[in-house]
Amino acid sequence: MHPSEALWLEHAPPDGYPPGVLPVSEAIVGTAFFPGGYGLWNPPARRPLPDFPTGGVMVLGHDFHSETGYRASLARGYESPNQPTWRHLTSLLKQAGIAPEECFFTNVYMGLRAGALTTGPFPGGRDADFVRHCSRFLLRQLEVQRPGLVLTLGVTAPNVLAPLSPELTPWMGNRGLKYLDSVGPVRPGVTFPPLPGIRATVVALTHPCLRPACVRHRRYQDLAGADAELQMLREALARSSLCNDGPG
Repeated sequence: MHPSEALWLEHAPPDGYPPGVLPVSEAIVGTAFFPGGYGLWNPPARRPLPDFPTGGVMVLGHDFHSETGYRASLARGYESPNQPTWRHLTSLLKQAGIAPEECFFTNVYMGLRAGALTTGPFPGGRDADFVRHCSRFLLRQLEVQRPGLVLTLGVTAPNVLAPLSPELTPWMGNRGLKYLDSVGPVRPGVTFPPLPGIRATVVALTHPCLRPACVRHRRYQDLAGADAELQMLREALARSSLCNDGPG
């Protein structure tokens, strides 16, 4: 079975979703973030699915979408490339020299927001059992992909990822990207103790949907704004192996 399909079959919490969060009824075949889709770059929306990017780049967002947005993408067969997240993300990846085929696009929180709203805190983010499930499943995704580079998008993904790695301890309790810039937004040599053989570089990026409004606040070395964030990404790419040892 394709790794993305196997992960999709595992992603749902065994005890169901908390209030305000709905299950994904089926995976979108074309390009779409996991778990709304298979997390692969697949503009033609064709089967068989593209190769899984083992050892590549994990692009880690907050949550997939609303119930309404998911249904529109499912009917289309892929997420619209013109929506702000995809438009700004693909532009940034191109500037850094990262091919989207190298990426697994996923989220820290599983499920869909009930209704049509997509902004604000994720409804399941305060449910301790659900958050624990999502953290365990994030480790499972890391185990399957074994990424050499992890790109977190926005402020929630770093918060969920940080407790899983001793090298991300400085990110614990982060109060936004300004805080992450002050403690180091590029973290090389990141390990995950339950998962031997994985050593990734992790970089905290502005969420693409908010990039035009927020990227101007980024600071790195002697750079500011979009130049600072692009330098973070290029340095993270240079410091990552984009290759990990097998299990054991």
